[in-house]
Amino acid sequence: MKKLLALLLMGVLAVSLLAGCGADPVYDDLSNFLNVEMVEVNANYETMKAELATWETLPDDAAIAKSIEEKVLPIVNGSLEKLASIAPATEEVKEIKAKYVKVMDTYKAGFEALLEGCETQEEATVNAAYDSIEEAVELLDAYNASLETLAKEHGAEIEY
Repeated sequence: MKKLLALLLMGVLAVSLLAGCGADPVYDDLSNFLNVEMVEVNANYETMKAELATWETLPDDAAIAKSIEEKVLPIVNGSLEKLASIAPATEEVKEIKAKYVKVMDTYKAGFEALLEGCETQEEATVNAAYDSIEEAVELLDAYNASLETLAKEHGAEIEY
């Protein structure tokens, strides 16, 4: 009876060890990154988009400057602070995170320049700001493409 119990226990341990060896650390890290760590950052991005959508109804550049200073930049800075606290375990997810940090840094530079342009009314500053914001959108597209590729490589699905 003891031999049967010992054999059964060894079998269970062997199956457990084999199951553990099949785990995908990138999948686990990516899942944690997207479903836990990035929840607040993604919510911030949606809030920022909603704020930007209100600009069409704002009466003048002073109102846009106020929106940037009081709402948009605090959202971007909050996202950057949250991103700084995220420490992915795998190189693949670290690369994905770095791409998103670049997106937010580029947005920040663009909105800071736009704020300056609203205050100084310098056309070159406003144009440079829009170029930076457009670059951030392109970087976001590249981030999403990289994210989808990584997810596909590791059997995950991304839902938007």
